[in-house]
Amino acid sequence: MNTNITLALSPDDVARLRREFVDFVSLSTDFDKDFLPPEFNDFLRARLLQHDGPLTERAVMRLLASGEYGWARKVFDKQLPNALSSLMRDARRFGFGLAVQSDWTPQQRFEHAREWAAQVLAECGADAAFTDALASQVAASAEDVRVLEERMRTPAWVLAESLRQRAYDLMYALQTEENETLGRSRVGELRATLTLALQYGSVQLEEANRVLEQAARARPHLFQEAPDDVFARLAAWLRRLFSSSNSGSSIVESR
Repeated sequence: MNTNITLALSPDDVARLRREFVDFVSLSTDFDKDFLPPEFNDFLRARLLQHDGPLTERAVMRLLASGEYGWARKVFDKQLPNALSSLMRDARRFGFGLAVQSDWTPQQRFEHAREWAAQVLAECGADAAFTDALASQVAASAEDVRVLEERMRTPAWVLAESLRQRAYDLMYALQTEENETLGRSRVGELRATLTLALQYGSVQLEEANRVLEQAARARPHLFQEAPDDVFARLAAWLRRLFSSSNSGSSIVESR
C-alpha cells in the first residue's frame, strides 16, 4: 500500500536540496561520463529513507539492496565489462599481461574466457547477459604465453633464445671441424640442443631439420653411424696401437 506524504519546506530548504542534488549529479558525472542521474524526486525520497546527511557509500549500498536507485545497478551492469576490458587492454602499457596456453584454439580461448566471465559477473552480482561480451573482450586481450614471455624477456625466454643461438653456433662449428672425434661429439650436442629448443618453442620442427641438413651437407661423414661390432672395435684398437708404435719409433729415431 502506497502512502502519499506532502512536505512543506521553506524556499531556503528547497534551494539547499536542489543544490545538493546538482552537486551530487556533477560529482558522479565527473567520476563516470556515462553516469545516468536519477530524478530529483528519487533523490529526495532516498534522502528521506536514509538520514539527513550526504549519501555515503553505506547509504548507497542500502539503497541498492532495497531496490532504490535502480539506475545505479544498470550503470554498474553496463560498465563492468567495459571496465574489465579496459583494464586488460591497457595492462601491457604498464608492464602487465594476460597469457593463454599456446596450444589453445580460438574457440577454446573463448570457451575458457566465457567460463571466467560468468564467474566474475556472478561474484559481482552483475547481469549474466553481459557474459559473452566480457568473454569476447577477455579472449581478445589475452596473448600467447610465448609472445608474452618474449615481450617481457622472462628467464624462460632468455633460456629458449640461448638454446636457439647455441644450435646455430654448433652448426657453424661443425662446418669447419677437422677433428672427427670432436666433430661427432658436436653432432650429438647439436641434436640434444635442438631437441631442447623444440621443447621450449625457440625453434620449429622445420627450422631444426634445416639446421641438421645444412650441417650434414658440410660434414656428411660425421653424421654416419660408426659400426659398433667386435671387429670394428678390434680394428680401431689396432689402429690406435700401430699409431702409438709409429709415434714412439719416430721419437726414438729422432733422438
